Amino acid sequence: MADFKSLNPDQLGKLLLEMGITMLHAGAPTRRVNLILFRVAKAYGFEIHLNLSTRHLSISIQDAQGNTFSGGRSKSSLPGVNFKVVSEISNLSLELVKNPLPYPQIKDRIQLIKKQPHYPRAIILAVVGLAGAAFCYLFGGNFLEMVIVFLATFVGLFLKQELIKRSVNIYLTTYFSSFFSSLVIGVFWVIGFSTQLDHAFATSVLFLVPGVPLVISFVDLLDGFILNGIDRGFNALMHAFGIAAGLASVLYIFQIPF
Repeated sequence: MADFKSLNPDQLGKLLLEMGITMLHAGAPTRRVNLILFRVAKAYGFEIHLNLSTRHLSISIQDAQGNTFSGGRSKSSLPGVNFKVVSEISNLSLELVKNPLPYPQIKDRIQLIKKQPHYPRAIILAVVGLAGAAFCYLFGGNFLEMVIVFLATFVGLFLKQELIKRSVNIYLTTYFSSFFSSLVIGVFWVIGFSTQLDHAFATSVLFLVPGVPLVISFVDLLDGFILNGIDRGFNALMHAFGIAAGLASVLYIFQIPF
């Protein structure tokens, strides 16, 4: 077992901040972040006090000898959800309870978790497009509408990924992604390709619906983290407004009767 002295308050404090902000960035519920940080601090014999919001984490730790560390980390926005990262950090915390590791090893493990490769972009675009087409079918759409929804979802998600790369405001990103997805449907309607595209319009923007953030906001509320739950909930509702605004813009521009 590693010597506890190999991890001083400054080292552990920086690791806890890195773990906490990484989990927040991956969309972890507040209670989960609290649990993991307390678990790791206790494994190394430290007492921890923390203040956690959806965008900021402040911690203060103290060992048995009275040595302390206080610090904070922030992030500017609430990005997408990555539960794989949250799960990996949770597993690491459980491992540290059984076998506390020295500072360099923990730091390397956290960096490896953060750098996990994502699925290839082409696969993500294709699978999400197929999911949109499947929803169209479930809602009563025909084969033609399914094909159009696949194309609209593909275009909208591609644009969303590009805007995120360029650090465009997340709510504007949602609006423009919704606008261009429904614009594809609108173009097919204007050229007379089909006059029955109501199912296509309804399902072309479903890939943008913030379902998971809404669930996490309710989880935070039920766990007693009222401010965090309200913050996450309003963030999700702003995305929902962006989706509706993008779709409404296309319907207004083309004067589509619905």
